[in-house]
Amino acid sequence: MGVVVKHVETGPVGVFTLLLEDFGVRGVQVEEIYDLQKPIEGPVYGFIFLFKWIEERRCRRKVVVEESFVEDEEIVNSIFFAQQMVPNSCATHALLSVLLNCSKIHLGQTLTRLKNHTTNMSPENKGYAIGNTPELARAHNSHAKPEPRHLHEKSHGVSTGRTMEAFHFVSYVPINGRLFELDGLKPYPIDHE
Repeated sequence: MGVVVKHVETGPVGVFTLLLEDFGVRGVQVEEIYDLQKPIEGPVYGFIFLFKWIEERRCRRKVVVEESFVEDEEIVNSIFFAQQMVPNSCATHALLSVLLNCSKIHLGQTLTRLKNHTTNMSPENKGYAIGNTPELARAHNSHAKPEPRHLHEKSHGVSTGRTMEAFHFVSYVPINGRLFELDGLKPYPIDHE
């Protein structure tokens, strides 16, 4: 399943749309999409995909995947890419990765302040800034599903259930004519050209 962040006047309400409202963002909504072959109307600011989380240590076979990490500090710090420092906040991170990399969105006071404060910061410091923004924590926590503590163990900021599957949100955002994968659990953005 994937979602698309796009410009619209009105639309269906989902957890991402509720977060948008709580953040003070106007004129944007998040829609679920199930078929990437269908045309999408209106401007699209980015995609957020939901992936099944698979811990590397739990895999039986080692799979070598060539990733094009962008490690140039000037490029990395010039885009909004934040490492996920707060456990179970990947939905908020994914949404912020789309919103804060688009200049055509009315962000509202909280996100405008966060974007201005984190300009040219490292991904780690941007992650700490997200974790230290009370308005974001309140919005995130008001829509988070309670999780039974005894069923989960924490690993890399993602809950991995012993009896339930865990999932992780990742953003794909066009920035300066390139497509970046912005995953707060990875050390750098990935350039998909």
